[in-house]
Amino acid sequence: MRAKISLILAMVLIVILLFTSCSAGKEELVPGRYAGFKMGDYMDLTSSTAIGGSIMELSLDGETLLLEKRFAKGTEEFVIYVAKFSKASRTTSFWYGLIREVSNDFRSVVSALPLIYGEFQDEIRQGYMKAWFSGKWLYVFLGKTKSEVNSAVKTFKEFEKLLVKSVDS
Repeated sequence: MRAKISLILAMVLIVILLFTSCSAGKEELVPGRYAGFKMGDYMDLTSSTAIGGSIMELSLDGETLLLEKRFAKGTEEFVIYVAKFSKASRTTSFWYGLIREVSNDFRSVVSALPLIYGEFQDEIRQGYMKAWFSGKWLYVFLGKTKSEVNSAVKTFKEFEKLLVKSVDS
């Protein structure tokens, strides 16, 4: 009788282990997953992923995951950066430096709720920039005109909804 109970317990344990080891783990959303993003009439020039690197010549720490995508339409270039920082405090810190670099101290301070969300859009030296951060995530879009950038952001957000949905399912 005792051997029978031990055998049943061993079989139950094996079945539980099989089910837990076969179940799919939740996939993490990382910047590299955005590499498939395309923009209608634009030629996809490059997509590069890195740990660390820089955004508009501002260095990232060695724990930040970065995707840089470059597109072209005619002779005009369009650049997208998607970064995921290890902590929301690092995102906010980088944000203040980035906005200070392209605008001024006042705009950098009023453009963000620390650790939560920040948004900036305006003409800069390189053309037009729209950027935002949310928690650990930072997004930067650089193009020639406001309408071009806003159109790309709209397309990107539609792509992102589908991407998040595919990762969650």
